[in-house]
Parts: sequence; structure tokens; C-alpha cells
Amino acid sequence: MIRKSLKLYKVFTLIYSLDMDLSEFFSKAPKYIEPFELFGPHHLLALSVIAGSIIICTLLARRYVQFRKVYRWFMLIMIPLQEIVYKVWDGLLGETRLSIVFSLHLCSAAIILIVIMLVRYNQTLFEIVYFWGLGGAIQALITPDITYSGFPHFRFFQVFFSHGMIIAAVFYFMFSERKKLRKGALLRVLIITNAYAMIVFVINQIAGTNYLFVNRKPDTASLIDALGPWPVYLIWLEVIMVIVFSLLYLPVFIRQSAEKKEVRLCEE
Repeated sequence: MIRKSLKLYKVFTLIYSLDMDLSEFFSKAPKYIEPFELFGPHHLLALSVIAGSIIICTLLARRYVQFRKVYRWFMLIMIPLQEIVYKVWDGLLGETRLSIVFSLHLCSAAIILIVIMLVRYNQTLFEIVYFWGLGGAIQALITPDITYSGFPHFRFFQVFFSHGMIIAAVFYFMFSERKKLRKGALLRVLIITNAYAMIVFVINQIAGTNYLFVNRKPDTASLIDALGPWPVYLIWLEVIMVIVFSLLYLPVFIRQSAEKKEVRLCEE
């Protein structure tokens, strides 16, 4: 009888402990999980795992057709699934609002475009995702906005997984599918991005949202605070965008210049 009671006690203790762990894992205000430490051991480990995984999977997908198919299906399922899980988590445990259900920030838009491309490839969408995805995802991985959600919180895994998958998708199309940016892609995407920002501005005015922070500064402290009042900071954001997109385009420009040089040498 005593042995049975002890076994039941251990079972209930295990269930209670698991429930507490899951509650802490999904909590919006974790009590025991330490806050995120920028460039701390967990941050550096996450970056290393993401970089290593992307390199290995990209090389395998480039070499093996069967793995490429499986990898493509994995991204097609997991990229939208993780976004849905995040929306459900944020909606159930937080305040229900439009920005939870639907987002027009560049990384969120890039996720939608990636899913479309995985179903049916489109060159223009690839060029947009190259700049939007890499520009936004790299910044989000280096300086993630998860102050109170350190390892091993749900939000910690979701942020690194979602933005890592954006970069993985771009690398997949570039190196596994061997897709290339066309000449003039930088200028085209800059024009598209500004047109998109104008549309988002109108939507923000109607819906009371602040996607892309084009209508006002973020409610919380950010680097935008150092760029002056609205609309002055928008000019600086434009300058920063041009610089970042240009840096992303630089390897492509160098490759295109080298290819032109080879063609000229062959013609001579």
C-alpha cells in the first residue's frame, strides 16, 4: 500500500513539475527563466547552430536531389506553421489585436512571399525576399527583441527559428536552386519597398497600426529615437535602408562584374 502511494506521489509530482515547466516555457512573464543576454552564451550558441544548419542543409540540397525535395517540403510546412503557432500563443496569452493576427513588417511579408515561392517560383519575389529577408532577418538575429524571453523560453526558440528559416530559404534558392538576381535588382527593390511603405502608411492611418514605424516612432525605446522626430527619422531610415541593401547587393555586383569580364575575354 505504501509503495503504491509512493508511486502515485512520484507520478503526480512529475505531472505537476511538467505542468510548471510548460507554464514557464510559454509564459508572457517568466519567473525563473533568465532575461535574454545579448551576445551571451545562449545567443552565440543559437547563432552558431543556425549558421551551421543552414550551411549543411544548403550543401546537401545542392548535391542531393532527394534531400532537396525533402528540405523544400520541410520549409514549406514549418515556415508558415511556426508563424501560426506564434500568432496563437501571442493571441491566447496576450491582448487580442490586429497586429497579432496580421503583420505587414518586412520579415512577416518576406515569410508570406517565401511560402508562395516554395509553391511556385517567381523571380521578382525572390529579389524582394533577398533584400527584405536577409536585411531584416540578419538584424533580428543579431539584436533580437526578446528582452524577457531568454533560453529556454518558447519565444527564444521561435524568434531564432523563424528568422533563421528566412535566411535558409534565401540560401536554398541561391545555392541549391542556383537562382540569381537580375541586373538592376537593387533599384527595383528600393522602388518596390518605398511603394510598399506608402501603402502601409495608408493602412496604418486607417487601422491605427504602426507597421514599419512609418506613422510614428515605436512605443518602446529603440534606435529610432536617436534619428530625430517624425518625419525626419524616416529620411534616416531611408538612408540606412539604401546602405544595407547596397551591402547585400555588393557580392552580386562583384559576381556580375566578374562574369562580364569573362565574357569580354572570351569574345576577344
